[in-house]
Amino acid sequence: MTRVKKSILFFGIYSMLMGVVLLCFSKNILPLFDLPISNEPWIYLLGFVLCCSSYYYIRSAFHNNNDFAKYTTHTRAFAPVIVTILIISGKADWHFASFGIVDGLGGLWTWLEIKQENNKIGLIL
Repeated sequence: MTRVKKSILFFGIYSMLMGVVLLCFSKNILPLFDLPISNEPWIYLLGFVLCCSSYYYIRSAFHNNNDFAKYTTHTRAFAPVIVTILIISGKADWHFASFGIVDGLGGLWTWLEIKQENNKIGLIL
């Protein structure tokens, strides 16, 4: 498995864990981040959506889907920006910053690995 695929796999596993936590353990975990416990169904739906998208990451990693890896860098780059906007506008607490940072750094890692892989291919050809 290439380093690009490993970055996608690791992010997929991280995302899957986040989804399972929201879906099954949100009432236990949210207070640890000083976030309110919610009985609203959106938290469970978000957990399910995360699990579903994680499946795409994990399967794509095992099938060496370079296009998928590249496309994820486009969206994950915006995570820190969106989270920052939500925090500044008062729509999210500062505790959410870690999620934006992890998503952004994961996207950067994948992008750098794609760039390095493309440079190697360029040198070989």
